[in-house]
Amino acid sequence: MKRNRNIITVVVCAVLAAMLLAGLAGCGAAPAGETPAEPTITVSASASVTLVPDKATFTFAVTTQEQTPELAQNKNSEAVKNVMDVLTGRGVEEKSIRTTSYNMYPQYDWSDNEQKIVGYVVTTSMSVQEQDIEDVGKLLAACVDAGANRVDSVVFLCSGYDEAYRQALAKAVDEARAKAEALAAAAGKKLGDAVTVTEGWQDTSAKAGRSVDVPDAVNAAADEAVPILQPGETEIQANVTVTYRMG
Repeated sequence: MKRNRNIITVVVCAVLAAMLLAGLAGCGAAPAGETPAEPTITVSASASVTLVPDKATFTFAVTTQEQTPELAQNKNSEAVKNVMDVLTGRGVEEKSIRTTSYNMYPQYDWSDNEQKIVGYVVTTSMSVQEQDIEDVGKLLAACVDAGANRVDSVVFLCSGYDEAYRQALAKAVDEARAKAEALAAAAGKKLGDAVTVTEGWQDTSAKAGRSVDVPDAVNAAADEAVPILQPGETEIQANVTVTYRMG
């Protein structure tokens, strides 16, 4: 029996020794004939194209005040309808006119240290989407003349955004190659073909334009253009990451 146990012990030791040798062999050099990893270089680059906005979206509000909620709502609804009639009468499509918010709240009188409701205020905020920039001033003035008593913002838009973004992408790829060539030369290497090209984050706020404050136009007349800040230029930027072979 003791002899059998000795035989088993010898066999187990031999197996463990074989497993250890196999593990050590796996930690050594790559098998003969295996191709080493190809050297590459990865760079990121960005480029931009500028456009002059040709469209604009503007927002305004109609605020009314009356002694009861019903009267305040009715007065507000009538004023909003007048504004919409003026806009559609000037060629704005109904689908381009949106109600962005509606709220009503009471007004309080705190005299004599007593809280007392003295009336109600109703505000309807609206936006008019994507109109020609040259028409926006007169449209805003017409809205004010029809009952709008607050102008909130103008957002400038570029209808040629998509084409400009593609141009920016192409410029960014060219810039990436120029950077990669400079790095490769500094390392004493030659730049090869692109292996991968990845588009970076796209700034969609440029596509939507930028918002600017517009002075209140309460006293504007319907046939006079409300002063609009110059739209200037919108910068449309593209970002890429490119990996090249390097030899």
